[in-house]
Amino acid sequence: MDYKDLGKRLKAERKKKNITQEQLAEMVDCSSAHISHIETGNTIPSVEMLITIINKLGISSDAILCDSVHKADHIYKDELNELFMDCSESEVKYIVEMAKENLRIYRKYKAVNNEGEPDE
Repeated sequence: MDYKDLGKRLKAERKKKNITQEQLAEMVDCSSAHISHIETGNTIPSVEMLITIINKLGISSDAILCDSVHKADHIYKDELNELFMDCSESEVKYIVEMAKENLRIYRKYKAVNNEGEPDE
């Protein structure tokens, strides 16, 4: 598990809800420094603390753990959809073309290196 990514996702969710680190710390009964350390990946939260934060933020554990769960592609698709909602038509077209090219390169790389998905 990448705790830096976990922390980034928690921070993003906290900010979406316009909650400060101090407010979240009060909500989950810890120090704001502890929240800061979790969000930067410098502290590994206990399972209990992680569940408490997720519940207090009113978010899905899938949204936070998607980097570590093999069947979380719906989270990435939701993130991509959310990204597109804020784009102009020309930006969407540009992103789609870039995604197609990146996917082509990625698949070619996997084929050359005989790599498969972890759940294949």
